[in-house]
Amino acid sequence: MRTVRTAGRLTGLICALALSSGALAADDSAQSPSSPPWQISDEQSSDELYVPRDIQATYDKGTRSRDGKPGPNYWQNHSTHNMRITVSPPSKRIEGEQEIIYTNNSPDMLPVLIFRMYLNAHQPEAMRDRLYPTQFLNKGITVEEFSIDGKAMPWNDPANPLASINQPGSTVHGIALEKPLPPKGSVRIKMRWNYELTADGGWKEGSLDETSYFLAYFYPRITNYSDYNGWDYSPFTTGREFNNDFADFNVEVNAPRDFVVWATGDLQNPAEVLQPKVAASLKSSQSSDKVVTLAEAADVQAGRITTRAERLSWKWQASHVPDFAIAVSNHYRWQASSVVVDPSTGRRTSVQAAYPDSATDFKPMVETGRQAMQFASTKYPGIPYPWPKSTIVLGSADEEYPMMVNDDSNVGNKEAAEYPENAFTGFVATHEILHSWFPFYMGINEKRYPFMDEGWTTAFEYLRNVEVLGKESADRLFKDMRVVRAGWPSATSGNELPIITPHDTMYGQAPVFGFNQYGKAALGYLALKDLMGNAAFKKALHEFMGRWHGKRPLPWDMFNSFNNAGVGNHNWFFNNWFFSYNHMDIGIASVRSENGQHVVEVRNKGGMAMPFDVVLNYADGSNEQVHRSPVVWKETPRSTTVAVSSSKALQSVSVDSGIFVDFYPSDNVWKQGVSASGK
Repeated sequence: MRTVRTAGRLTGLICALALSSGALAADDSAQSPSSPPWQISDEQSSDELYVPRDIQATYDKGTRSRDGKPGPNYWQNHSTHNMRITVSPPSKRIEGEQEIIYTNNSPDMLPVLIFRMYLNAHQPEAMRDRLYPTQFLNKGITVEEFSIDGKAMPWNDPANPLASINQPGSTVHGIALEKPLPPKGSVRIKMRWNYELTADGGWKEGSLDETSYFLAYFYPRITNYSDYNGWDYSPFTTGREFNNDFADFNVEVNAPRDFVVWATGDLQNPAEVLQPKVAASLKSSQSSDKVVTLAEAADVQAGRITTRAERLSWKWQASHVPDFAIAVSNHYRWQASSVVVDPSTGRRTSVQAAYPDSATDFKPMVETGRQAMQFASTKYPGIPYPWPKSTIVLGSADEEYPMMVNDDSNVGNKEAAEYPENAFTGFVATHEILHSWFPFYMGINEKRYPFMDEGWTTAFEYLRNVEVLGKESADRLFKDMRVVRAGWPSATSGNELPIITPHDTMYGQAPVFGFNQYGKAALGYLALKDLMGNAAFKKALHEFMGRWHGKRPLPWDMFNSFNNAGVGNHNWFFNNWFFSYNHMDIGIASVRSENGQHVVEVRNKGGMAMPFDVVLNYADGSNEQVHRSPVVWKETPRSTTVAVSSSKALQSVSVDSGIFVDFYPSDNVWKQGVSASGK
């Protein structure tokens, strides 16, 4: 209840401050619609999508367009982060000196700034989606110094009008400005802060071992201010993902010698931190397919890798990315190679891996990364990887970051042992690399609409697995990871909830996240590919990505871009898969043989417009398989017939939906002389 009151108080305070300055700082059109977004009114046809009022308002303001293009008045705010981070293993204390240059590109006067403090989720008072062990808890981020445009200000000021929301456990922090920040105006913020790493890998970040750290979500930032929702001040609860602005980063990581640092972006000073032979090998790897080992644990500890000053500053630069991550270790193996990601220009991307000797399943990781980059850059999504490198680090999270992957080892994992050697670990790493496009290249609001992030990535992951592992293994892996683990067959998992349901409204609904945003959304995209055909599907996908990369697309921008790509209007399908209360359940209603044809009636009891195969097994031992795309459900959404010309006697008929798993498969088989079961 405290959080509900806090959120309401924050809204009121922001609006009051905004009105007193003569402009709205939080978009009051973002109120909940009177009817849920998946409900179609009597006047609304299945060829129209429900558009909530906050999205309709963007069309009126001209920031977005009904055809899916960015509007003539589209804008997004921007930050430049200049940071110096100090790490001193085995001390768990991380220290930061930070400058944020924040530019208000919106048309609104901003009387307040709302900071996002993700690591305050470690504070005992914070909201969390599940229970964590006590070692997860600490005091979060301590801000020691804070100034705006050169004027020192208290970070925790009792006189601050927003002080009531700056309480322990809050993952947002409000600062009222002396003068509202005008459109096109900028402020320069300086901060000094520190925090303690948790000792067990934390939550996708923390201490991996005594001298190996992964820093993620660690720095204060100004939260997203959007054209459809104003300030994003909703609490971060560890069970939701992120909604960050694109930003530029200049980051120095100061660490003791004999510690290697990996991070988002380009290393600007390899000659200052690496010994000449290592720096030369790193450079040569960036133009070669060969996998080279830059460092072994023994080399690092013997002083053969870094230069010999007591402490070294590793300088990194990254442009227009929504986040920044850092890894540090003094005993990880470091390997590197590169791969051509743009065949038209020959442009290459560096692929690196860092891991301890114990992670034997990481040995082929650079080659796995190369394959993933090549597949994604040339096939699906088929857009060249946009950045200069990616580093896959042995951590504990199985999580993605711009140009970084934090993945666990699966040595000894019984689930992984069911697949070919290293296949499971490679599958997970590939999934995280594929996230480079969604959410990072496309700027997805993962917190509210993660089906645009996890769904696309899971679809690409499956297509990659078909190519690398073969369809049989890819299907089995998809079912194991995206069906069984997600609890799909369970009637209590909320699997009928529409995918479009804003995920940040569903606290405590972890099963829905695992189902809707990953597997169900991925199947929606794969069904759309089946419906449209490969060429049209890829044309529409590229149209959407070309319009919105580096920006902040919403689901309606995606749906409308697909419809506006010149390959047909598919609103009936989007309504069926993303806006409706459906589940996957088809079955055989009847089979009859007449006039040299076998006619199979397939009933769609669950309502999903899913593809399927009809398999006819004949008395002579032969069989025939007929595929139907989702289009068969467009005009008759609950029933369709499949007619096959044949004079052969039937023995049995089955419907096979493949990875489109049928919740109730008992009526999927008809046998001669046995009536089809029904529900």
